[in-house]
Amino acid sequence: MLRGSVPTAESGPAPLPVASRSRGRELGLASLSGILLGVSFLPGPFGPLAWFGFVPLLWALEARRRAGVKARGLFGLGYVFGLVFFLIGTHWIALLSEVAITVPWLKYPAWLAAAAYLSLFTGLGTWLAGTLARSSGVGLAWVFPPCFLAVEELRASGEMGFPWFQPGYTQHGIPPLIQMASLGSVTLVTLWVLVLNALLWRALGRGGRGRAALGALFALALPWLWGERVLGAAPQGGGVPVALIQGNIPGEIKWSGRHQREILHTFLELSERALSGTPQPRLVVWPETATGSYLRLQLDQAFQVAEFTSRTGVPVFSGYADYALGPDGRPRYYNSAGLFLPDGTTSPRYAKRHLVPFGERMPFQWFLPGLGKIDLGQAEWTAGTEPVVFPSEAGPFAPLVCFESIFPDLAREDVRRGAAWLVNITNDEWFGNSAALYQHAAMAVFRAVESHVPLLRCANTGLTFVVDSNGRVVRQAPVFRAAVLSAPLPPRGIPTLYTRTGDWPGLLAGLAVAGLSAAAWARRRRGPRIDTANRS
Repeated sequence: MLRGSVPTAESGPAPLPVASRSRGRELGLASLSGILLGVSFLPGPFGPLAWFGFVPLLWALEARRRAGVKARGLFGLGYVFGLVFFLIGTHWIALLSEVAITVPWLKYPAWLAAAAYLSLFTGLGTWLAGTLARSSGVGLAWVFPPCFLAVEELRASGEMGFPWFQPGYTQHGIPPLIQMASLGSVTLVTLWVLVLNALLWRALGRGGRGRAALGALFALALPWLWGERVLGAAPQGGGVPVALIQGNIPGEIKWSGRHQREILHTFLELSERALSGTPQPRLVVWPETATGSYLRLQLDQAFQVAEFTSRTGVPVFSGYADYALGPDGRPRYYNSAGLFLPDGTTSPRYAKRHLVPFGERMPFQWFLPGLGKIDLGQAEWTAGTEPVVFPSEAGPFAPLVCFESIFPDLAREDVRRGAAWLVNITNDEWFGNSAALYQHAAMAVFRAVESHVPLLRCANTGLTFVVDSNGRVVRQAPVFRAAVLSAPLPPRGIPTLYTRTGDWPGLLAGLAVAGLSAAAWARRRRGPRIDTANRS
């Protein structure tokens, strides 16, 4: 049909232009990838969906690249993929309890805003991969993994860093595969997921199917077999027993300020129960901001904890709110943790280093101090600056408070400072029994694998568990029930490449992007000279 013609009753509706049909098909493929990746982060055995979740997106991106679609179209493809992906992945924001957000209706626009913001990074990833594949002359299968990984590194960085939903985390339930994290953290597992997708895409496409299929088979089989070998050689046995106390305190009670005595009684009673077991734990751990009070500074409560530790001879490690006067004489409030010792003293305080943006502190106040006056219900904690390694009969350990468990570099720094094991204390009660509860816990598993140290996770409502140094959950408490989880501390494994060298896969991805950019620039410079020679 000619442009501008009007369909008649005989001719029927006008068919869509070929370009429109192509755009619709490509957006449909991008959305399919978003669904596959989004579902792979939901609780259940869905991790393997990530092995081919990017394949439809790669088909669509290659079609746009070959068609010469401009930057906006390449970006838009990734943005649609990300929007579907993150709307599924972050749906739990709309399910947050009213205790978690002081203006309840804000959680719905917050869900949409979070997905819209995070999708900027996936859009940037497809724009970068499509543009460099076109301008450098290197195939998309080679370009996409480093480009997407480099953007993932960007998404995880800075004050707004949010590595939640990094594709490697989908593999948390497959112990042989996540052993790769001991070589290059979760970043290496993410790179593996991206490379496997690229190989499967090539195997399903035109040309080179046999080599790509064989490559995909090796990419899956070799890490799996190596991981099985690592697990088979892992240290066995148990060490000093430790008790984790899951108080199961509802948020409306914990933060009301009217039930502090009852809350403390609950934790002390559960701790007494823990010490009645055999063998008796030599350390008791309470979760993040366990009592909802300034536990260390409120003398009546601090005395009760001191009485318990001096009578039993067993220290208590707890999270608590804390404050101190700053250089300007104004109070600084901290999300803290520390030891209550049997001699009646307390250890130096650890203050949470990486705060949740908008939840625990309004970001960018260093640039615009007035942002802190905007009240969205955030706690306005002050960030700590240093790791703290605590002594114990089970060996030196370091805490990761809640959100900190999703940052590999924090745990690596702790281990390099001397921590032989990690404890992740958290209060995930605001999530309810939603996917976020399980997503958050799954990321903590990688911190154990990356440095081959055991990790104990103590949550107010769950998930409370013990993870060995190879990322296997060896004991777990039921969620949303008051519980005591006592277990011997699993042994530490051999030192890892990641602990020694850090995030080399991310650095490698950045260098690859720089190299591709240089190749594209050199190719553009050669083009005009070749054309001039041909014309002459």
